[in-house]
Amino acid sequence: MQIGRAAGRRWAPAQTHTFSLGASAIGRRRGAKPPAVLITMMMRVAARIAALWCAAAVALQRPAQRARPQRSARRAAHVCAPGDYVKVDWSIACKSGKPIPADELMFDQGEVQFQVGAGNYLPALHGQLLSSELAVGETATFDVSAADAFGAKDPRLGPLAVPAAQAPRGMKAGDLAGLENGMMARVVSADDLEVVIDANHVLAGEDLAMSVTLLAPPCATTLQEATFAGGCFWGVELAFQREPGVAATAVGYAMGDVPNPTYEAVCSGATGHTEAVRVMYDPALVSFERLCDLFWDRLGENRYAPNQVGNDRGTQYRHGIYYRDAAQRDVALKTFDVESARFPERKIVTEVLPLTIFYDAEDYHMQYLQKKGQSAKKNDAATIRCYG
Repeated sequence: MQIGRAAGRRWAPAQTHTFSLGASAIGRRRGAKPPAVLITMMMRVAARIAALWCAAAVALQRPAQRARPQRSARRAAHVCAPGDYVKVDWSIACKSGKPIPADELMFDQGEVQFQVGAGNYLPALHGQLLSSELAVGETATFDVSAADAFGAKDPRLGPLAVPAAQAPRGMKAGDLAGLENGMMARVVSADDLEVVIDANHVLAGEDLAMSVTLLAPPCATTLQEATFAGGCFWGVELAFQREPGVAATAVGYAMGDVPNPTYEAVCSGATGHTEAVRVMYDPALVSFERLCDLFWDRLGENRYAPNQVGNDRGTQYRHGIYYRDAAQRDVALKTFDVESARFPERKIVTEVLPLTIFYDAEDYHMQYLQKKGQSAKKNDAATIRCYG
């Protein structure tokens, strides 16, 4: 068996450049802050960007402008409710005419299926479905302000100049640069004297035009639920977000004794909870067994380490499959036995137990890595980088 990389470790992505921002690393010509201050500022700004996505509650995302074709009276209109499972064809474009590089979007466009109100994609897409009547086959078009899309362009995130001597050789415009704090920046320009980087999203400051076509009636009963714990829940969630057939994910705290715990309380190890991910999936598109296989692959060698995944240690990082019924139990135990048989001389310590409780984590943690710019596109194989 080829063991997948463990969650919780911090790697630089393939085909990117990683460099440390030393004492004179940041563009003196642009009056940048010292590196430690800059990194702190960048992380704070990134946190505010993530908070913007959280604050853009789907119930508040009403389209500024929209135009719809006339609908036949015989075609039933639908207004989605939170939790509905929908199938739509959607796309976005910059109002300015600026092209959108395919590798800059963290989510799929075109035909997609997802759970309304559960994150993923732009909040404005959820808001449109929650606030509009659409018949199957009908297309709505509307405008999304930059504030409701990718936010305003922040000068503290770039452009910033790094002396060429302190940057990896061979960097060129368009390359991705991995900063020492885990954030990613794009190279704007590079010459013999300096490399200019920008950590703003390429669509920051851009007003968007969005188009949505409803492809099937919303459904509230199709999805099934699964719960996995595999270390730091940010990376585990993104791995499941990328799996075709997964309609929604949420991170939270499972199997503990304290009601409604906070992240800080769970991290203390005193509540008995473990960081976990709730996966809502369409069994017609992906099986629970496939989700278990994905879990084992991501867990890798950590299956043999109690209360540890990568460099993260503590009872809050114990790993497990927490089943919801007898059918899930049987599948989970089957995959456990298959994995155990591969190396019978080693003991897997991963829990396979009935789920007792799951509390949603704070909004800030939901789809955290997607909000920070990592791709949640289906079947994306890019390395998942966990960073705070």
